[in-house]
Amino acid sequence: MRVAVLGAGQAGLVAAYRLTKLGHEADVYERWPGLGGQAATIDIGDGYLVERYYHHLFTSDKDMADLCAEIGVELETWPSSVSIFRNGELHPFTTPLDLLRFKPMSPLGRIRMGVGALYLQKFANDVTPYESMTIRQWVEKVMGKQAWEHVWGPLLYGKFRDQADDISMSWLWAKLRNRRQVTGEEAKEERLVYPKGSFESIFVRLRDLIEQQGGRVMIDRPAKQVSRDADGKFWVTPAGPDSFRRGHDPRNFEAAGDPERYDAVIAALPSDIFEQLLSPELAAEVGEEYLGRTRSIEYFAALCLLCVLDRQFHPFYWTNVADTDLGFIGLIEHTNLVPPENYGGRHILYVANYLPRDHELLKLGMDELIDFYEPGLRKVNPAFQRSWIQQSWMFREPAGQPVVLPNYRERMPAYQTGVPGLMLANTTQVYPDDRGTNYAVREAEEVVATLLREQGLTAPPVPERFGVPVPA
Repeated sequence: MRVAVLGAGQAGLVAAYRLTKLGHEADVYERWPGLGGQAATIDIGDGYLVERYYHHLFTSDKDMADLCAEIGVELETWPSSVSIFRNGELHPFTTPLDLLRFKPMSPLGRIRMGVGALYLQKFANDVTPYESMTIRQWVEKVMGKQAWEHVWGPLLYGKFRDQADDISMSWLWAKLRNRRQVTGEEAKEERLVYPKGSFESIFVRLRDLIEQQGGRVMIDRPAKQVSRDADGKFWVTPAGPDSFRRGHDPRNFEAAGDPERYDAVIAALPSDIFEQLLSPELAAEVGEEYLGRTRSIEYFAALCLLCVLDRQFHPFYWTNVADTDLGFIGLIEHTNLVPPENYGGRHILYVANYLPRDHELLKLGMDELIDFYEPGLRKVNPAFQRSWIQQSWMFREPAGQPVVLPNYRERMPAYQTGVPGLMLANTTQVYPDDRGTNYAVREAEEVVATLLREQGLTAPPVPERFGVPVPA
C-alpha cells in the first residue's frame, strides 16, 4: 500500500515509520522547513537546539519512552520545580508539602484541594463520570471555592479566557490522573524527561529510519490539495518551497510539480487545514456530518516568546501565572530543568500564552510583545532588565489548544472520515488526554492500525485507551 502522510510532526513521522516498517510505502509532506511540527526546534547559536514551543516528557509517558527505546534515542531524567504566581508572589508548588504552605488559601482549603487531587490520582479510574460536568462545578464541590478562586479559576482563565467556566472536568481528570506520578521518588520530587540533544534527535532518527525503509520525508514541501479519482485512489498535489511564508491555509500555496497517486492518506494536521486541503468533490464525499464534528471543536492559538538570557530569571522550571493582570499565563525556564551548561552557558526562558485566534496580542511584532510583557516580567522578578535578553524569537501556532467542553467525546471526530483510505489524526482526537508528543505517538499507532484494518490488511494490536475506546 502506498500512503501519503500529511505533516511531519510527531504523529506523522511515527505513522510513516510504522507503515514503512510493515513494508508499505509512505511519503511525508511537510509545510515547515524542518521536522517536528509544534515540537520543531531552532538553533539558538553554536548548534544548540531548543524547541520553538516548550516541551518535555513525563515519567508516565510510556508510549514515547517505548518508541525512543525502540529507535535508539536516549532520554535523560531531570528534577523539576514548579511554582505558582499568585497575589504578587511566587509560591513553590511541586510537592504536597508545597500545597500545604500555599498562603493564599486557608489551611483547610489547602487540605481540601490536596485530598481532591489525591482522590483523582488514586481512585478515579474512569473518565466517564467527569465528562458531562465542568471543572468549576467539580472543583467548587470537591476541592472548595478557594481552590477555584486562587488556583484553577485563574489558571483556566489564562488558558481558555471567557470559556474557563465551561471546560469539561475530563480535561482536568486527564491532567491529574494520567500524568503526574504520586508513588516512589516522585511523591517527594517531580522528575521530568527530555531527549538528549532536544526533540530533534527523535525526529531525525524517525526520518532516517523512514528513508532507510523506502519512504520519503519531504520538508518545505506541503500538500496543496488532496483529491480522489473514480478508482478510489487519492491524488496529492504538492506545493513549492517557502509555502510556509504564505501562512497555514494550503489554498494560498502555489502548486509545484505533478500530483502523485496514493492508496491512502493520513492527514496529521489541524482539522481546519485538513478541510482546506480537500478538493470540493472529496469534501462532498467526506460529508457535512464528519466535517461538522471537526468544525465544532475550537482551537485556541499558542503565542510563545522564546528568550535567551545572560542570567537566570527565577529559580523554577515551570511557573503557572494565576494573577490575570500579568499579560501571560506561564513562564518556562528551560535551563532550570536542563542545565545551562548544556547550551554553552545560555539561559532559556519561554513566556507562554494561549489566546482566541482573533486576539489583538497575536498581531503584535516581537518588540511590541516584549514591551507588553515587560511590566509582568518585572512583577515576577523586580530586578529584570530588558538588557538581560540576548536573543529572542516569537512563534504563533493557530491550532495550539483544542477547547474541551462537556460531553466532548460525542463530538470528537473519528480517525476514519467516512471515505475509505482517508484518515485524520490530530490533537482534537487524543481525548481524554491533552496535547503532547506522547499522545501523538499513541495516536499514530492507533490510526495506522485503523487504516490497515479498514483496508483488510494485517494490523498490529493496539490496546484500548485508558477508560476510552480507540476512536476508530
